[in-house]
Amino acid sequence: MILAVLAGLAVLGTGACARAARRLGRRAPVVHRFPSTQAPTGPVGGGWARPALPAPPPRVAAGLADADLPVPADVAWTAWLGALVLGPLVAAAAGGLGLAAVVATGVVAGPALAVRARRGRAGARIEQALPGALEAVARSLRSGASLRQAVAEAGTDAGGSTALGAELSRATDEAAQGASLVASLEAVAARRPLPGVRLGVAALCLGAETGGAQARAVDGVAATVRERLAVAAELRALSSQARISALVIGLAPVGFGAFAATTDPRTAEFMFHTPAGLALLVAGLVLDTLGWLWMQRLARVAA
Repeated sequence: MILAVLAGLAVLGTGACARAARRLGRRAPVVHRFPSTQAPTGPVGGGWARPALPAPPPRVAAGLADADLPVPADVAWTAWLGALVLGPLVAAAAGGLGLAAVVATGVVAGPALAVRARRGRAGARIEQALPGALEAVARSLRSGASLRQAVAEAGTDAGGSTALGAELSRATDEAAQGASLVASLEAVAARRPLPGVRLGVAALCLGAETGGAQARAVDGVAATVRERLAVAAELRALSSQARISALVIGLAPVGFGAFAATTDPRTAEFMFHTPAGLALLVAGLVLDTLGWLWMQRLARVAA
């Protein structure tokens, strides 16, 4: 009963931290428009100031964007800090310092492993949308539009909210402001160093510099990228069983250990309250994580 109450309080505390971070993130654009003033003090003019949480490191936002997770970096960072503080406290009250150390390790490594498992999802979404955008460019070129107009129309068709549409719109905006279209497209390839993007940018830049049958060349690149994506999808389908096996093999020992510790007090006492049990628990978790990472590497589909 006590464990359930503590776990509920931990969940409520983490949710409150996440909601506070979301409110601060929404209010920040408005606050920055006003001149900075003195830090707020107490309600009656006291000398204390409201403590501020540390800002998330840049790699947090970069990792979430690369994993295609629609979570603001400040919200994720605040929720992680709340879980890192409350989780071990609840675990220490329920099972001692050993369980607290295990929970702290899980809170630290769990989100990193989850983001790592989704690494490259944003690039995959861009490459999936690339053939349609190139075909839109070819259609506009056949209708008599210039290359800059064709790229702008393709960016609008792709949607300004998507990553590919935003990149194409940014390139055409830079070209409209006086920059070279070739340089703007090469900047897109530099920001998104994906094989399909590099191939499409090379075809567009070649057409911009030499002229010729641009629509035919862009259609050929779109067909090539589409065939490459079809091959990659087939490889992922063939390797799905290996990835599911890696997930099951990685989670089965953790689930069995949690079940054993919950149902048998002697097992929990040995694992969390004795040096030998803690050493075996740490070794098992490390080996289990290394095995999962290795199986994920073996089942990964090369881009």
